[in-house]
Amino acid sequence: MQRSFLGSLLLVAVVILVGGFGPWLVRELRTLPKSGALAARADQRIVSLEVGGMTCAGCAAKVKSELATVPGVTTSEVRYEQRRAYVVCDKSVPDSAITGAIRRAGPGFLAAIAPR
Repeated sequence: MQRSFLGSLLLVAVVILVGGFGPWLVRELRTLPKSGALAARADQRIVSLEVGGMTCAGCAAKVKSELATVPGVTTSEVRYEQRRAYVVCDKSVPDSAITGAIRRAGPGFLAAIAPR
């Protein structure tokens, strides 16, 4: 009897948690990089950048296109809402080359390596 009661109590607690945190969890999962888009390889690294000056999707597209011109950059993901850029590149690519590409995207753009 007590085991059945505890099982029912646990089920109710799980339903309440999923109902309360479910929408938040879905939002968080949607903001993750697309599957495989930022998959790191042994000879590559992921650089997270804080980007200032982006105000629209066009700004993010310009930053992304400049990042693509840097030799050794495999892929990048730019999110203007979060003011972040994620770059997958060879380990030999210096941080200054990546931040320089963002500065070349426009006079108002600034970039700094984000702490982990």
